[in-house]
Amino acid sequence: MKVTKLFVILGFAFALALAGGSSARAAADGGAPPPRGALPLLLIHGGSFLFDDPTFQARTEGPAIAAGFAPHYLSYPLGDLPGALIAARKGAARLRRRYDGGDVYAYGSSAGGTIAALLAGEGVVSAAVAKAPPSDLLGWEWPLSAYGPDYYERIGTSPAVRRRLSPLRRPMERPLLVVQGRADRVVPLAMSETFAAKFRQVHLWVVPGGHATERTHPGVTRRAMRWLGKPHL
Repeated sequence: MKVTKLFVILGFAFALALAGGSSARAAADGGAPPPRGALPLLLIHGGSFLFDDPTFQARTEGPAIAAGFAPHYLSYPLGDLPGALIAARKGAARLRRRYDGGDVYAYGSSAGGTIAALLAGEGVVSAAVAKAPPSDLLGWEWPLSAYGPDYYERIGTSPAVRRRLSPLRRPMERPLLVVQGRADRVVPLAMSETFAAKFRQVHLWVVPGGHATERTHPGVTRRAMRWLGKPHL
């Protein structure tokens, strides 16, 4: 009888530990769980549309929560840029339904920044941050040397699709902050400068460092999240 009671107590304690797991994970990386009334934020990893980024969640979760957001990580098909955009649109729509039709925001890095910029351009999100996004897929030559001349075929795009899915070549409905490393060799600064010069809604913030500057300067992510959470956006 005593043994049975002991197992019941242990089982109850184990269940409580499991129930608290999600809160513990949300509190990781220097923050408490999202506060009541937190704004839904779609977080979109980079990886040249070919790869996942296993460090992206750890780098962005704490700053997102600290800025008043409830982070939601997008899983999108790799090797399929059009499919990735479709997944992002659906993800934003799900969040809008879940949060009773309120504002939804997006933060994306590199290739994920391109997707975030497209969502802002279409008005699917209320505002977005794009860290070093390739904004002109017709003029982005770096992946051809990094992955080979068939790179664009590998991500499911033709020249016509690349033109259609280049944020630079589409309307821009919502505010977008582009965070760009001055010494970025993956996405050239000139591309982001041209993007920002074309649209009143695009704000360019040039920071020290290269394509992965936020990994060595985490304050970049924190400040970008605070910009996204400004009430006037």
